[in-house]
Amino acid sequence: ERKGKQSYQGWMCARLLAFSNGDLQALFDRSDGFYRRQLVLTTKEKPAGRMDDPDLAEKMKAEVEGILLWAFEGLQRLAANNFKFTESERTRGNREAVKRDNNNVYDFLDSDGYVRLKADLSASSKELYEAYQIYCTENNLPALKPRSFSEALIACQSRYNLEYCNNVTNAAGRRVRGFLGIEVLVRNHISVFSGDSMRTYVPEDVPEEWRR
Repeated sequence: ERKGKQSYQGWMCARLLAFSNGDLQALFDRSDGFYRRQLVLTTKEKPAGRMDDPDLAEKMKAEVEGILLWAFEGLQRLAANNFKFTESERTRGNREAVKRDNNNVYDFLDSDGYVRLKADLSASSKELYEAYQIYCTENNLPALKPRSFSEALIACQSRYNLEYCNNVTNAAGRRVRGFLGIEVLVRNHISVFSGDSMRTYVPEDVPEEWRR
């Protein structure tokens, strides 16, 4: 849009490819869609006796025409496939592993002794987050913030047959936000047994005389 001139309007379509040696993480997005757009490839380990070639860039310049034709051939195949990359089983497995590494809510829901999945059960968001904190503490994992935890649960609710609603009855008998289809098995105010050991969790807002 030039100064004093009528602006031009139109639709633009752009495709972006980004490459990284590490997995791509989002600050707040915990949805499957964020990871579905990633292709996580496995590379071969560097052979022990291999020597790096300092002149590799110059050698590639000498073959730039062949490299361009090779890349253009791949682009034609991609366009013929409606710009969808063909994924191998290993690639899909890598993406699932990265998703779980960046979001331990999946492992929490799949764990034993913390929650139970069943259609006629329910739990408040607060109760679930407290159980999740216990899980992270016992497994030495960093815990998400409460809001990020709830958003992560909402993002994967269809996968675990959960339903987010604001009509869950908590332990005090009040209607609060929570999830249908899940039950909390551990509480912050009870003793949790693990093998021969026992650990008692007490909320921070409990009066000192009650702690004793």
